[in-house]
Amino acid sequence: MESLVEARAAIYTVLGALYRNEGVENDSEAILTVLRAVSESPFAEGINEYSDRMINALVEDKAAVAREAHVLFNLPFGDFINSSMSYYHDERELGMPTIMTKEIMCEAGYIKADFVSVGEDEAGILFGLSARLLNDGHADLQKKLFQEVIEPYIGGFIDAQFNRSRADFYQECASFLALFVAFEKSYFEFYLS
Repeated sequence: MESLVEARAAIYTVLGALYRNEGVENDSEAILTVLRAVSESPFAEGINEYSDRMINALVEDKAAVAREAHVLFNLPFGDFINSSMSYYHDERELGMPTIMTKEIMCEAGYIKADFVSVGEDEAGILFGLSARLLNDGHADLQKKLFQEVIEPYIGGFIDAQFNRSRADFYQECASFLALFVAFEKSYFEFYLS
């Protein structure tokens, strides 16, 4: 069971890097390592198709993937995708999901660094926080974060990636994320019920 927790933490780490500013540029080797492991040992049917295409895109042109991330998640016009779960809760940032995330971070003894300019409920932060909670032995708080902040609102974020014409890599990433969210939901229902 411990290796399953470690594998989940590794996938959350990769998702955090993929959705965090400059994560693709700074963490591409770690992303590739985990995606290759998922391709070799898929956790869901079809996941290796998405991970293989993500690997190919990163190997062929990491800079293009980084530009796509910048266009989709940082430029507030055109194909912009808001990665705040509060936006998908009530179409504004710093809403109830932000408050819930801050409470979970406080319970774990974490404080967000002042130099991070995004809200605590941004996708990259949430996935990175999930990994840290798992790695630090706070599985109960990670489950709470998933059930109260990620699962209820992630569908809108995934759909937004599917509906953007400039999302190529991130449509593959959204498919990967959707399968992982389904896996996590099943994990909590069957393993930890």
